[in-house]
Amino acid sequence: MCRERRRNFEPRHERSCGAIVFREINEELRVLLVQHGASHWSFPKGHVESGESDCETAIREVKEETGIDIEITSDFSRASTYSPYPGAKKTVTFFLGDYLGGSLRPQLEEVQRAAWLKPEDSKKYLVFDRDREIFNDALREIGYKTDSD
Repeated sequence: MCRERRRNFEPRHERSCGAIVFREINEELRVLLVQHGASHWSFPKGHVESGESDCETAIREVKEETGIDIEITSDFSRASTYSPYPGAKKTVTFFLGDYLGGSLRPQLEEVQRAAWLKPEDSKKYLVFDRDREIFNDALREIGYKTDSD
């Protein structure tokens, strides 16, 4: 008779950070979005490295994935927790990033594309409900009026 071994699987918890970056182009508000490998669009983000603060992670990941330099000067932060695959839990924290400069250069090993989109157009590309909620919170935070406000 085989005895069933009980396994105590603690879900793996991953942490990532990123930023919602706004800037004006030709007097119109734009937001930075990236198309991830899974073909969905979202905001630049990535894993927290050892010894790094959440804000440092967000700044580094935006630079690595898009070539854009930002700073974080707001207290705005929103988190999304989900299960990317069985046995794992992932929390992504997004901040508001202030555009400092740089040219848009997607890091093709990480993202397929990067673009500055109008807020209304961006909402069409965001597939996850929590991304849309966080984005709407960010728009309210900067005082941008949307059709739903």
